[in-house]
Amino acid sequence: MSVAPVILILVVGCAATVLRRIDGRKRQALARQMAARRGFQIDTTQNTEPDLPFSLFSQGHRRRVTFRIWRDGEAACAFQYRYATGAGNLEQVHDFSCVLAPTPFSAPHLRIDPEGMLSTIGRMVGIRDIEVESPEFNALYRVRGDDERFAITLLDQQMIAWMLDRTSGRGVVHLEFSGRWMLASMRQMRFEELFGFHDWASWAIAHTPAVLPSLYPPS
Repeated sequence: MSVAPVILILVVGCAATVLRRIDGRKRQALARQMAARRGFQIDTTQNTEPDLPFSLFSQGHRRRVTFRIWRDGEAACAFQYRYATGAGNLEQVHDFSCVLAPTPFSAPHLRIDPEGMLSTIGRMVGIRDIEVESPEFNALYRVRGDDERFAITLLDQQMIAWMLDRTSGRGVVHLEFSGRWMLASMRQMRFEELFGFHDWASWAIAHTPAVLPSLYPPS
């Protein structure tokens, strides 16, 4: 290869990098403006995943949090999350939108996921899910956890009715509980929708049974 094409490739590559950086700065500036208008704080830098024992944060590699938003003085935060699986040409990137919100109780580890092919395969090989008295709920969600009593208590009639309602997302959002935290996650949404997802998590916690703090007191 002659020198001229090599120089051209380098120039084009540098130009593309500069454009990506400019575009990234514009996105960050716009995100800061949106957050300010809605009364949110924002961190647009890239950060590692939270140091909490949630299944999503143990998947793949190159895990990172971006565009984290929160209200001043509140513990709940929403963010965009990404991790990769595979390597080289086979690498795949997985993008999620997440909310971490504190709960008024201390939960044993519990996952509530939309049903899918893996759930069906799991039942075929004898992996048992926790089931409630609602066949519709059992058909829509897969529940797994360390404490079946906690799962049954959490999923009372009010909570089940809400999770079957379209206002809950009805099988779109993954919920995971551990200790004093709830993680809500779903396939990545647009950044401007993240503010509503942040408030949705508080709504979800408001539907949890009032008896839980006395049965599973916060430590």
